[in-house]
Amino acid sequence: MRATVDAAIVGAGIIGASIAERILARRPSWRVVLLEREEAPGTGETRWATGGVRQQFGTEANVRLSQISLPIFELFEDHYDVDPGFRQHGYLFVTAEDERLRTMDAQLATQQRLGVATERLDRAEMKKRCPPLFTDDLAGGNFNPKDGSIQPAALLQAYVDWFRRRGGALATEAPVTALERGPSSWTLVTPRAEYETEHVVLACGPQTRAVARLAGLDVPANPFARQVFVAEAHAAIPPEIPLTVDLDTGWYVHAQRSELLLGGTDKQNRPLAGVAVAEVDWSGVDAIFSAAAHRMPVLADAKIVRAYAGARTLTPDHHPILGPVASHPGLYLAAGLSGHGIMHSPAVGILLAEWVTEGAPRTWDARPLTLERFASHNALDETAAF
Repeated sequence: MRATVDAAIVGAGIIGASIAERILARRPSWRVVLLEREEAPGTGETRWATGGVRQQFGTEANVRLSQISLPIFELFEDHYDVDPGFRQHGYLFVTAEDERLRTMDAQLATQQRLGVATERLDRAEMKKRCPPLFTDDLAGGNFNPKDGSIQPAALLQAYVDWFRRRGGALATEAPVTALERGPSSWTLVTPRAEYETEHVVLACGPQTRAVARLAGLDVPANPFARQVFVAEAHAAIPPEIPLTVDLDTGWYVHAQRSELLLGGTDKQNRPLAGVAVAEVDWSGVDAIFSAAAHRMPVLADAKIVRAYAGARTLTPDHHPILGPVASHPGLYLAAGLSGHGIMHSPAVGILLAEWVTEGAPRTWDARPLTLERFASHNALDETAAF
């Protein structure tokens, strides 16, 4: 089968689905196809995401992506008729190191300049916000009450449902095996169909680099394993505490109503060969317990009940690669979200839809995030990554 469409989005995870839905919101008459290599949407990075949402970043670009997304999360149920489980319990970043605190000073200044309600907390204030936290050695902490968490599966289902309601076509078990540029359009080949289109968006997470190579393009976005250890809920750790991150070790605790998510000590330790499925490395539990027992002593006797591992695709500067590729007309990237895909999915969907349908991002000038920043040595530097 061969079909002509107005746009093809490769990858039906949270990013691809958001882009597809937003394109049809702007161009209801367009024929748009969303291609997914697996049996169902959201089986890649989205499946294992923990759903953190924060505005606390070190660069204007990442802060802006959060600022575009936050109001959409706050009104998500009104628009999509789906409760995304958005809880604004806040994020608390802490450090015991003076040098790292100076980096946090710069982050705080950037956030406040952009209108983000982050504040610096002293030890007493940190203890008040997060009673189980060991604060005696801490130099300071940054806290934002509007940060929180959301349910990735609910977001994905809402995006996909709205896309299909608007007439979008979803093809599963449809890996792209060839991607070729003709005089005025692209041809995408999948096992059951070929698609001709003027606009191709690569939003396929860990597969982005491999798919881009089909078009003779190298995209510096590489998958790394990321794992989470799940502990039983603890009476001394109420679910309303902030998602707390110890920047000195990378360790975090994400308290939920029925369990605790512990992770963060494997920031960039385990590159995935090709796009292999990540597996849990149980030897990593020692680093988790060591960091947890120091920063929250009540966790020394935490009971781990399960663990899971996924992938996140990182770029060299921990920023996404967004927008058109100058050397490949009609090809767009939404790649390398660097672990921030869930929280930035509304913004990326909006910006890519504007690029595809109008030729430029209108909501915010996201051109500093295009692929060309690496060749021109204009890469950004995100210091608030863990």
